[in-house]
Amino acid sequence: MRGASSLPVVAAIAGACLLAWVETGSIDAGDWLIYALFAALLLAVVAATSALSLPPTAALVGLGCLVAYAGWQAVTIAWSALPSLARDDVLLTLFYAVVLALGLSVRGLIDRGIVVGAVAAGCGILALATGAALRWGASPESHFADRRLAFPVSYTNGAAAMFLIGFWPAIVLTAKRRVPVLARSGALAAAAAILAGWLLTQSKGGGIALAVSSVAMLAVARDRLRLIVPGAILAALVGSQFDALTAAYTSGDVRGSARHAGLVLLLLAAAAAVAGAVYALVDRRVELPAAAAKTIGRAALVLAAAVVIAIPVGFFATVDHPGAWAAHRWHSFKHDPESDTTGTHFGTLGSNRYDFWRVAFEQFERHPVAGIGDRGFGPAYLMHRRSTEVPARAHSFEFDALSETGVIGFVLLIGSLAPLVWLTARGAWCGDLAGTAGFGAAAYFVTHASADWIWTIPAIGVPFFALLGTACAEREPRPAPRLAGIGIGVAVASTAVALVLFAPPWLSATLSSSALNGSSSPGSDLRWARRLDPLSVEPYVVAASLARTPAEAIPPLQTAARKEPRSVDARFQLGLAYLRANRRAAARRELQAALALEPGEPSIERAIRRVGRAE
Repeated sequence: MRGASSLPVVAAIAGACLLAWVETGSIDAGDWLIYALFAALLLAVVAATSALSLPPTAALVGLGCLVAYAGWQAVTIAWSALPSLARDDVLLTLFYAVVLALGLSVRGLIDRGIVVGAVAAGCGILALATGAALRWGASPESHFADRRLAFPVSYTNGAAAMFLIGFWPAIVLTAKRRVPVLARSGALAAAAAILAGWLLTQSKGGGIALAVSSVAMLAVARDRLRLIVPGAILAALVGSQFDALTAAYTSGDVRGSARHAGLVLLLLAAAAAVAGAVYALVDRRVELPAAAAKTIGRAALVLAAAVVIAIPVGFFATVDHPGAWAAHRWHSFKHDPESDTTGTHFGTLGSNRYDFWRVAFEQFERHPVAGIGDRGFGPAYLMHRRSTEVPARAHSFEFDALSETGVIGFVLLIGSLAPLVWLTARGAWCGDLAGTAGFGAAAYFVTHASADWIWTIPAIGVPFFALLGTACAEREPRPAPRLAGIGIGVAVASTAVALVLFAPPWLSATLSSSALNGSSSPGSDLRWARRLDPLSVEPYVVAASLARTPAEAIPPLQTAARKEPRSVDARFQLGLAYLRANRRAAARRELQAALALEPGEPSIERAIRRVGRAE
């Protein structure tokens, strides 16, 4: 039945959208593991009930390297500063591998097109729902952080990525003549809502990634000429409302600006739907001669090359002192943001990314082969930082891999992505719908993830890997009779991943949360939470929070500190517990240990002064 093989992937994409909306894109494993469990069981059902089709060899290499990367991450738990979070990273990588495998199982052009439509629709619906929440919600200003949209994903750059991952699928669907008129109209409406949502976040990383992916699409995609038309329509529509969509950043009335921006987003989507329908109807009746289309297509390729060449030429033609300009920009990049005169966040300069990357590279230099252990960057940064930020990740998936898993992990990670991106580029070059959409999304995601920590947000990673796998699946499935028995093996392995790896930590987190929220038997819940997830410190932290006396809180916090002795939070909380129990010598010892892990932290220094005053 047509469309059947796409249904599991569509379900996984819907789950990611639900994760973004209901859980605000949470990176807490207790929130997303249930979705991973669901995806793994879906893969088991697909493998057990469907005839296997042999994916391209490059796709199998990519999938194999991604699983191997998860395996190496698991090995690094042995020397990680935060073993429980390192384990969560392993499970996240396996989650992505499961979704990638689901995408590779999609068969046929129609099914692959349905997945492309699901990504575009999911991201577009999230953007439209965001517009509605801003326009009619009770407190639209609460969805903003630093006067930039941080919704539905509660991180501005993450919200931008959640929208933009669906941009190229929507554009590609709009551009394809054989797609039904209503679908093309809806796709352009989704693209307009997505672009408007991105402007509300004012994410510079998202904008740079969008620009890089646009050049990549013009250079690689066979349908580059057809992509220009919907792109131009969107530029005219959404660009005309730039000021309204970015007004909250400078407005003294964030609430009013947010309500107006929400209405503008919805109206832009409606206008784009009409424009998309008109374009689709005209496009079906007007067809350029093959020779003219070929000539214009080549001209578009030349234009892409000209843009790349024009950037440095224009720079040297307009900047009187390139060296001084570069030095100023480099200084701005290395320091805290400075305001500019453009009136939007797009005009601000600087960030602490240079400092994040400096520390990550230093850790790589010290531990080049095996790294400092997965999720080790956060504790390392606290010890070597030059800013006041406390990032958990290095804001670059490459620097995360190099610093935490060394050359071994980095090679496996690149080995997982490179063959998959190459397959999508080949599909885009041939004019394949899913291949073109997948290549645009890959160019966007890899660029943005190189300067931000969106890899760690499953609500973004799941639709990306679902689309990537689908784009790499064979257009015409190749039967694999010799692999007939593999289906049962894949089903068994996927079920084991779901029940042995995903389920226990999710149940543990659920029981810990239940105990914290007033369970009728918190002691029993916490005992089972500890048994189900021996790596987690959460049951011990919850037990300490439920303690009836200061002395009763100390033993569970001692256990947490033993499990993660390089965790600032574990040592700090134990030190405070000693202080509340009037055990001043022990409190000083633990607080000094915490301060050594996070030098200069004011809250720890204040606690140490409290110990001195109590003596």
